[in-house]
Amino acid sequence: MAGRNKNTKRNVWRMEAQTRVLKTTNKLIIAVIFITIAVVFFATYLPEKRKMEKLQHDLEMAKNREADVEGRLDYLKIKLTALKEDPAFLEIQARDRLPFYRPGETIFQIER
Repeated sequence: MAGRNKNTKRNVWRMEAQTRVLKTTNKLIIAVIFITIAVVFFATYLPEKRKMEKLQHDLEMAKNREADVEGRLDYLKIKLTALKEDPAFLEIQARDRLPFYRPGETIFQIER
């Protein structure tokens, strides 16, 4: 019976050693899997994040250009309305751009 206990203890020790090795191997495999998933995630996330930041910057620039164009459009609409409806404004514009003057007026032009 003593020989049988020795073999049983030896078998139990061997099984425990194999179990420890398997547990350690499993932990290493799980760690490698998680590290691989993290690397893949960041390898795909970072370029997309940079692309999104560039697109947001481009969108902001386009909105700024749109606001500038809308301001210019408003100015031109006001100027067009003034040209159509205000004869005094039309006269001022014509005098600035063309060498027109009324009889008896003396025009002084300053060159820039």
